[in-house]
Amino acid sequence: MLGLTSDHSLKDFPPGKPSRANIGNICRKTRPIVSYGAKNLPQTGFSHLSRQGDAINSLEEGYSRCCKQSEKLRCALEAWENALENFCKVEFSIKTSHYHCCKKDGAERKTCFSDEAPNPNYISSAPLPEIGSADIPSVPMPRSLKPCSPHSSTCQNNPESKYRLSDLAFPPGEPKSSNIQNICKLRKYRPLYSDNDLPTSGFGHFVRRAKTIYRVENSFRKCCKTEDVACAHSGWQKALSKFCDKELEVKTKHYECCKKNDQASMIRCFATEAPFPEYDKEVETLNLSNITESILEKICSECKLLTKQKQLPLLVSDIKESCCVLPQEKRLTCAQEQKEIFMKTLCGPKMNSWKDTQNCCRKDELEKEGCFNVYLQNVTVAISHRMHSIKLE
Repeated sequence: MLGLTSDHSLKDFPPGKPSRANIGNICRKTRPIVSYGAKNLPQTGFSHLSRQGDAINSLEEGYSRCCKQSEKLRCALEAWENALENFCKVEFSIKTSHYHCCKKDGAERKTCFSDEAPNPNYISSAPLPEIGSADIPSVPMPRSLKPCSPHSSTCQNNPESKYRLSDLAFPPGEPKSSNIQNICKLRKYRPLYSDNDLPTSGFGHFVRRAKTIYRVENSFRKCCKTEDVACAHSGWQKALSKFCDKELEVKTKHYECCKKNDQASMIRCFATEAPFPEYDKEVETLNLSNITESILEKICSECKLLTKQKQLPLLVSDIKESCCVLPQEKRLTCAQEQKEIFMKTLCGPKMNSWKDTQNCCRKDELEKEGCFNVYLQNVTVAISHRMHSIKLE
């Protein structure tokens, strides 16, 4: 059966933007690849799906070629951009409603497609017999269970276990007007947990919590079309009630909130216990005045710029496009060069497009960089923690 997203797109459209974090998965020989055509697409009434399918087919042909080359990432990025540019050209050649990202221009269009990708890291539930060669970095996977027996009662919080309760943002926060934007706008950055990665025995507490997080996130999908707080709250409450039903079926120690005498008390307890009530676990503040390898790694990962300063997307997008595709040892130098280009651009061609409240552009070259650092010290981004998907019956 054809899988569609909530906005009636193909389940893998738009495709994720190639990056150092996902090129290993893109080029993994065992990655399942769907070829779209008459056999798996409706032939009447759904022409937009055919256009999406053609774009994915074209991109996969490009990936097949790129993965044989030494400059895999640079080639894959070009294939991704070309496939989506051609998709938009075809979209505009018809009179029906056009895909919303195509209505944007330049970097904004690319960012829109990247942000909309349902599977940005190209993760699948297929077996992973090969992770990739040394020049193809893969998405980090959970740590091995070997140091800790799956039947150990201490394993769930053992630092060496990949099934640590402390890794789960549980319970999820109570949806309300103050956090509904984070719930919806950052939903694709929050982690989910694959069936294949969940233990079949010995970790009941972890499994019940991980599946509850999935149910809560899944319930948010329909609510986020209009940022409906009441809808989100209802889904959250139902998922936690089901969690307690499952929790009370077992004879081991039960989660404290599930012991409450009435549902209202139970829900208040979960709301109080939430470690990230505002759904901001993925939000970080970076100091781009001093770009380190750690900061650069975050910029080059799947991330979304949240700071509203108009000039910052220019720097971040230029670093992503110019530096993140380079070998590790060349990226820091590249980032510094992009900062210098950024300052020259803002003090030159784009001088009238922003407010230089610090008067940096009037200072001499020696003072200018230090002045610009004021603008770059507190840059807020959302860093994706989503490396897995989950399938539930």
